[in-house]
Amino acid sequence: MSTPPFLARLHSRAAAALVAGLFSALLTACGPGVGGTGTGETGSNSPISGLDAFGAAPASVCSGALADLLGCAPATTGAAAQPRLAAVLLADTIDARRVQVRLQGATAEVLVPCAGLLFTGQWGVVAGQPARYYGLAGPEGALRPATLDAQLVGSAVQLTLRDSDGRLLLGPVLVTVVASQASPGSCD
Repeated sequence: MSTPPFLARLHSRAAAALVAGLFSALLTACGPGVGGTGTGETGSNSPISGLDAFGAAPASVCSGALADLLGCAPATTGAAAQPRLAAVLLADTIDARRVQVRLQGATAEVLVPCAGLLFTGQWGVVAGQPARYYGLAGPEGALRPATLDAQLVGSAVQLTLRDSDGRLLLGPVLVTVVASQASPGSCD
């Protein structure tokens, strides 16, 4: 298993903890015969999927405010609009290294290296609520259900990350499209 680019930029201790947490979560969700239960749950009925944790259903990211940013192709007759295959990279507007984001299709990854915070989620919807990313977030590998709201503000995207109890984990923070992710640098 290769380390995703976002994790490679974390300090080695934080990266190791995050990789261990993600690996553990993936094994649990794999099913019988590979270390999982086949239920998609860990321990005492705690959900592994952010969508499941919030009772959310997958939704088309191309029907949301980020459709243009993601390069969604117009829907053809009888088909849903699809985002382009290439990832869109974003970074904070302050120094482009404190908050790094990778959007690809309906998946969002947010990395805050200095806080050791990682979020990975899928675009989804809960009845009566705006669509958003539902996933797992946490410091140093202690991943828990969380939501990521992403709204366009001019040419930037405003992100707000909250845990399952609604507590603010990050934001609101503005990120803009970048050509490549910068090295995290100093956390001073």
